[in-house]
Amino acid sequence: MTASYTPPPPDEGPRDWRRRRRGRPPAPPAAAPPPPAGPEAGPPDTGPGDGAERLSRPLSSLLEPALDAVGLFGAPLAVAGILGVVTGIVVVAFVESMRLYGYIDIALGGALLALVGVVFLSSVLAAFLSRTGRYGINTLILLAAFTGIVVVLNVLSFENSSRLDVTATNQFSLSTRTQALLDGLESDIRATAFYKDLALSADAGVAARRDRVVETLEEFAARSSRFAYRIVDPDLEPEVVAEYFGGRPTGFVSETVVVENRDNGQFDVLQPTDPTYAQLEQDLVTGLYVATGQEQKAVYFLAGHGERSISGAGADGYAALRDGLEQENYRVESLIWSVASDEVAVPDDAALVVIAGPASDLPDSHAMALDFYLLGRNADGTSRRENGSLIFLAEPDTPESFRQFLALWGILLSPGYIRDLDGAVPGLPQTLNLVAFNPSGNTLDIVAPRGQRLQSVFMPGAAAIRPPADDRRTPLPLAVTSPNSFLIEDPGRTEPVTEGADADLPGPFVPAMLTQSGDEAVSDIVVFGDSDFLSNSNYGRGSGADLFLNSANFLMGDYSLVSIRPKTLAFRELNLDSNEYDFVRFASWLFLPGVMALAAAAVWWVRR
Repeated sequence: MTASYTPPPPDEGPRDWRRRRRGRPPAPPAAAPPPPAGPEAGPPDTGPGDGAERLSRPLSSLLEPALDAVGLFGAPLAVAGILGVVTGIVVVAFVESMRLYGYIDIALGGALLALVGVVFLSSVLAAFLSRTGRYGINTLILLAAFTGIVVVLNVLSFENSSRLDVTATNQFSLSTRTQALLDGLESDIRATAFYKDLALSADAGVAARRDRVVETLEEFAARSSRFAYRIVDPDLEPEVVAEYFGGRPTGFVSETVVVENRDNGQFDVLQPTDPTYAQLEQDLVTGLYVATGQEQKAVYFLAGHGERSISGAGADGYAALRDGLEQENYRVESLIWSVASDEVAVPDDAALVVIAGPASDLPDSHAMALDFYLLGRNADGTSRRENGSLIFLAEPDTPESFRQFLALWGILLSPGYIRDLDGAVPGLPQTLNLVAFNPSGNTLDIVAPRGQRLQSVFMPGAAAIRPPADDRRTPLPLAVTSPNSFLIEDPGRTEPVTEGADADLPGPFVPAMLTQSGDEAVSDIVVFGDSDFLSNSNYGRGSGADLFLNSANFLMGDYSLVSIRPKTLAFRELNLDSNEYDFVRFASWLFLPGVMALAAAAVWWVRR
């Protein structure tokens, strides 16, 4: 048998274009015998392979440079894709205004990763299908599962948060009444605490009160999703100060807490009631009641001694003043005491008692009831929930029994009326035109609230108020007359006597005064030398109504609608001797590292 030689097929090279380009060039094919000559010879046979290669050459010539570039810069492109996806997710999650750009960033990063994955498909598949790749996929799955569990747990914890107070006296727990109020909120409430930056505050007491306020507000916010709070530095954010206090200087609003109803704009202003702010919780509850309109502070007008009537619609009535108090979110009631009754008492919910122009005598039992009220006691001697306050509207002819009652509290009414030659209303010589107010200290809240000074106050026939002579009370004049004023005892005379033994007493005089006591158990009193300036016929003239309402706001500013006992701080100290102390110290240093070392040794022993 004759053996025939079959030449091997031409070496076409690897199918992968990258390997073909990196490999050695193929050997040239053996020379084929020339085709036979003659008319029967057809066209030269180029073979099907040559035709196919010529047809695909234009497509490969376009793709090969781009694929070469991807293959050359595969690692940087993969890193750029990962960074694009990660940064895009961060932007979408945390920057709401740039979410569109975050989505574009994610899309570009994903496209880069997909392009690199397609170009290096064989390497990617080999990496995933190899043993190391399978371990990596398993790790990624476990990591994704762990991340998902953490996310689910955080979502559940945010939706169902709970706090546990482990102090001995529940120092950080709210009272049952506070919790019920917060649970039942139907409006969005925001508390704004005005405190300067701790770094700029050199007063340790202010810093301690600020921390207490922040901790309490955090407890309120944790209890209800409708309660929010913010801490504002009045010096850095004066526009927030102006929102609640107008043009008032920022220095006067420090340590003030404003509780605001975001739905209707109603708000209540709180101030520290003691050096440690022990009544902060009940003050915040009061602010919530006022802002939501659930409860109101009560103002009682004493009746039964010829006082002005809050229901009177005539010229001398106080119906307009009652409407003004109710517009300030106060509950106005009449306190009717019979002259013949000896068993009288001020109601427990009275935040303010007003005595407006009495005309008859004050019985001793009634004076005793008012004394108990101002001392913060009930008729049986027990303590009231809160001390009340008093506004007295006097007249030049105020009965002597009421004068004696005021004298016991350090307030003296001079006989006669004030005739101011430089400050009288033209054509009405007995009517004062008060324009000189005292915006200093606590009186700023009365005569210049929200930074707006009062306009003229017109007082017909006002009596003069003398400050107390003792050191137990601090007199703060609210307004004064001019030096060219006189005290005239005869109500029918308008021209003062300036010379001789019968000369009228010269001024200036005080027709309105705030008296504050240094004792926290004693209430504050505001006295006006006239009651006509608040009658229906004069209510809309000048700033008389504002002067009274501001005084009422000031006196009731610290009055609480609820009584919540402050939490006592129990100091728990762990007393150890030297041996016990050394055991606790070294055990805390060595116990956990020792446990970890034993666990590592056990793992090594099992897998060795």
